[in-house]
Amino acid sequence: MQRLAISSRTNNINSAVYNMRQSGATLQQIAAKIGKTKERVRQILVQNYGSTRHQLISTEQLCRLSGLPRNRIIELYQDSVVIPAVEWNIGIRHYLLWSPATWGQVISYYKRHRLCKICHRPVPKGRRTFCSEQCCKEGHKYRYRSPEARKRHRISMRNRKRSRKS
Repeated sequence: MQRLAISSRTNNINSAVYNMRQSGATLQQIAAKIGKTKERVRQILVQNYGSTRHQLISTEQLCRLSGLPRNRIIELYQDSVVIPAVEWNIGIRHYLLWSPATWGQVISYYKRHRLCKICHRPVPKGRRTFCSEQCCKEGHKYRYRSPEARKRHRISMRNRKRSRKS
């Protein structure tokens, strides 16, 4: 009976250590919470789960995965499109850790919103439909017009030709 109680307590500690690590806590923070050393926490994680790594990704990794610059990710964070799993400040620095699902949220957001109609890159904040002046010029070319716009253009050109003849 006593052996069962010790085993279940150990399992509870192991799962608590794992859950804290997955939520982004450092080994030192976990050790302070459960009253063990940092080395013992590392051993528990390696012994039971094979690794001390957590599933969260850094902002730089999120940038690499999504193909977006860091300032775009921070804009999405400030606009509350994506929410970090963990954030903390050290001095003047602000750190964010993201869940792997955040990458999917960023990609789906940019599939629905704010993509340049020509090159399909993210549109900067100050622009509406095109990412640059070059894409804007390209986008206003005749070949990118809708069939209705082409028809209106043909009619207006016919009318101009008629007015010049008379």
